[in-house]
Amino acid sequence: MKQANSVTPRVGQANHRSAGMTLIEIVLVVGLLGLLLSLATPTYQGYLERGHRVEAIRLLLTAAACQERQRARKGTFDTTRCAGHFDNEFYRLIIEPEGQSSSNEFVLIAKPLARQQHDICGNLSLDQSGTQGISGPQDRLQKCWSGR
Repeated sequence: MKQANSVTPRVGQANHRSAGMTLIEIVLVVGLLGLLLSLATPTYQGYLERGHRVEAIRLLLTAAACQERQRARKGTFDTTRCAGHFDNEFYRLIIEPEGQSSSNEFVLIAKPLARQQHDICGNLSLDQSGTQGISGPQDRLQKCWSGR
């Protein structure tokens, strides 16, 4: 004999237990995921921009060291060297004055490309005396060069 409060439904009796999710629950979950994604995306983009900027600073310092080696060998800087092979997909390295095999000064400029063009720091620059610069707001100079 079966008990009256059995969990198996009788023939012809509807099962009122729901095994799925309602439309409202799905809409709430999708909305919450959209909100979290909209908050996380700009933070992640900023993180990527800072990482690429740090790489550009490394390129500038490497090219400056190359110029110092040229000066140690020849007594002057050689701006025909040390630029082209330091480019990457986010920055292009420019040396000024361009094409001088004998110069007493140089300025290295890391110009942002494609995806990095929205970086607030803009162009990063470094000269023969170690002076750092940016083309963006000057109050951000220290933050841009420290990788923040």
